[in-house]
Amino acid sequence: MSYRSPLLGMALVTLGAVGFGLMPLFARTAYDEGLTPLSLLVWRFALACLCLLPFIRRFLAAPRDMAVAVTAGAGYMGTMFFYFLALKQLTVALTVLILFTYPLFTILIGWLAFGERLTVANAVAAALVLIAAILILSPTGFGNGADLVSIGMAFIPPLAYALFMHIAAKRLSRVAIPVRLGGVFLGGLIAMLILGIAVDGGIEAPASALAWGASAALAVISTVGALGLLLLGAPIAGAERTAIAGASELVTALAVGVIAYGESLDWRTLLGAALIVGAIILAGRESKVTE
Repeated sequence: MSYRSPLLGMALVTLGAVGFGLMPLFARTAYDEGLTPLSLLVWRFALACLCLLPFIRRFLAAPRDMAVAVTAGAGYMGTMFFYFLALKQLTVALTVLILFTYPLFTILIGWLAFGERLTVANAVAAALVLIAAILILSPTGFGNGADLVSIGMAFIPPLAYALFMHIAAKRLSRVAIPVRLGGVFLGGLIAMLILGIAVDGGIEAPASALAWGASAALAVISTVGALGLLLLGAPIAGAERTAIAGASELVTALAVGVIAYGESLDWRTLLGAALIVGAIILAGRESKVTE
């Protein structure tokens, strides 16, 4: 494969997506070792920022781009707290599948807030995600107040991610990758520090080697590595191949739930996952046509 081969780009995106899909495993391991979600996220972004210290001169040379990336990162990464909190209350499968409703919100925000054309393909993709969400949520028991609260929290990250993708595409796409990563991670660290002090009263350090290992893995594999591979591979692969390869995150996360935590996947969950993958691929094909 050549350096610019679409297959190479697809392989990079797939590796990044697998890294993202391993987040539930690292998060629950850290929880079992006594870390709270906010403390874990502080260490996640602190360690991620340390990984990017070699690029500090580039950060200082682009203060305006850094400011935009920090602001966007603080907003989006701050809302990811609800994803990690939901992982403590809901199954891995349900939490991850709710996160993957983001194509629905991406299409709606583009149409309603940014005046983007609502094509037939995008409308079908949005409908597929909506049907998937109904299928996935139908067996969870809406009569339980705790479930409703946890489910509501789990829907905040996909909504924020959809908005972040529009901002990133319209403002950050021309920013150098190290500056983008550094700004987003620094913004996430600032947001989590503020939330950790306000909500938990402070930040606790990992109390065991396993907790440190889980925090480091979350930072290196599921943050710096995953996002870096995605940003490198997506322009080479193109929108459609990126969408297909990116679905590896959903498959990986569902596999984590089954293998590591003994979760069962009923027909509603599997059908919902298939509909979401189909919607992602359809949206990616549409992006390729309209680029």
